[in-house]
Amino acid sequence: MKRYLFIIILLTANIYGQVNRTLGDINDDGEINVIDVVLLVSYILDGTVNENGDMNQDDLLNVLDVVILVDTIIQEPLIELEFSTSPIDLQGIDALFAADIAYDEHELTKFDIFIPNSSTPTGLVICIHGGGFVGGDKDWIYSHALRIRELLNNNIAVATINYRLLTENETEGILKCLNDSKRALQYIRYIHNELNIDKLNIGLYGGSAGAGTAFWLGTNDDMKDINNPDPVLQESSRVKAIGLSGTQASYDIENRWINDVFVDFNILWEDLIPVMEEAGVFFRMYGISSWEEYESPEIDEYRQKVDMLSLLSSDDPEIWVSNVGEGLPNGMPSTSAQFNHHPFHAREIKEFADAVGVANVCKYGNPILYEDLNFESWHDFFIRKLNE
Repeated sequence: MKRYLFIIILLTANIYGQVNRTLGDINDDGEINVIDVVLLVSYILDGTVNENGDMNQDDLLNVLDVVILVDTIIQEPLIELEFSTSPIDLQGIDALFAADIAYDEHELTKFDIFIPNSSTPTGLVICIHGGGFVGGDKDWIYSHALRIRELLNNNIAVATINYRLLTENETEGILKCLNDSKRALQYIRYIHNELNIDKLNIGLYGGSAGAGTAFWLGTNDDMKDINNPDPVLQESSRVKAIGLSGTQASYDIENRWINDVFVDFNILWEDLIPVMEEAGVFFRMYGISSWEEYESPEIDEYRQKVDMLSLLSSDDPEIWVSNVGEGLPNGMPSTSAQFNHHPFHAREIKEFADAVGVANVCKYGNPILYEDLNFESWHDFFIRKLNE
């Protein structure tokens, strides 16, 4: 084994790459280079524990960690970033901005990112826009300039993504939109070195449909596919925290909205159907065009895949959720907007999360019906979670 490790050192002796990240920086000097390789080999041989050397995070130090460290040093950049003028006033914050980074081949599958200047990898909040899966844009978060600056000041990067929207003759349904967001997360993990991102320290924040998307991603088991030939899809889809503003509790509307979210109002499915049809999105959500298709076993299975309440489990990340605001009364909803953003969506998320032991910070109601004593703003939530 010593001979093999020595060969690796010789092969990398002329390499002096620099990567701004903690993992692999054995001597904590802010650089990753051949000195770190030599130190890691030394630690392996004498049994010294070094967390920065556990490159694959398997709680072991061995030759595989050396190989990964060498690959980290010699690998070519996966993407060349082109920085541009920030769309918001950074007020002197030392940060870079890059726009329209493609994470897939479609016109809309792009993201923007603010990257704080840091000698070590930073946390990241990925923001997901709303719009009922038929509209919206990644620039929505720029109206929250103060929140972005607060995150950057706390060494947290901020990305905002677009995804494909539902079309008039939709055949894939909202899983198309949800999976686009999943790929965006995985792609950012794939190029984390280029972005100086700590890939294990990522949170998701969304509003409306973006909140539902963040909830779906946060409650699914890890959707990485280690056997996929696409290296992006081999990346994990798990995150450290999710923030939901004006969210939906589930996209299994017939079951969850009738039996859980709006159970207080004794709403019948036949009473809800006209509201869903009026919104003009219901069939498209499931990629169908008729009630006959809706009654099929395939759609029953589809609805289960987008029922976030049933996906909740004890190992899911902490949830911040807030459904408050003008035009969202606590009583019987009468419009599609009221159905989609009703305070009781947040109530059900809290109840289901509490039942399985998932930590949560919750506020809902207009006027307020419930607010945790330790309730905090969404950006303070991520500052707390991503600096733990």
